[in-house]
Amino acid sequence: MTEDRYARIYALAEPYWQTRSNELHVPESYALARELLDEHPEADPDVVLPAILLHDVGYLVVPQEDLLKGLAGAAKGWEPDITRRHEVQGAALAGEILAEVGWDPARTRLIQEIVDGHDSREHALGIEDELVKDADKLWRYTESAVRICHDWMELSPDAYMDWVQSEIDAWLFTATARTLARRELAHSRAALAAEPVR
Repeated sequence: MTEDRYARIYALAEPYWQTRSNELHVPESYALARELLDEHPEADPDVVLPAILLHDVGYLVVPQEDLLKGLAGAAKGWEPDITRRHEVQGAALAGEILAEVGWDPARTRLIQEIVDGHDSREHALGIEDELVKDADKLWRYTESAVRICHDWMELSPDAYMDWVQSEIDAWLFTATARTLARRELAHSRAALAAEPVR
């Protein structure tokens, strides 16, 4: 598989990112997935990278009023019906996009399985699923996520950062991801100290 084939998936997926700040979340998670893959050569990048590009495409078909309802009080947990709806719709859309680029059918099926459960399924299907789940959650530690998500969670930026720090071991599957989470959080704390949210 070549980089320009990833670029085709990126281009086809990008229009679906225009909700819930996914235009920031997905590219940053993609970059984090590439870092995870550097430390996990046993994982198949032709599963992990398409899956992270496609994991949240299903949110675009969830009505805006439902998305807002799902974000309210999110510190207590995401609204499970909305989570499942975006996973199911996302798996179907992922299949359509991957068929359009001629992706390997066996990999496509695994990518769809990963997308259909990346938030709601607590266990991982394998190393590829672990890395997708980790890359997805690692965004929560980035500066852009802190600046956006603290408001979703109805927390101050400092309280949000304390909360995500407390969840590192619970949320993340790999030691690599836990290291990256601490790196990103340190950067976020420094950036927010230098330029606080107004």
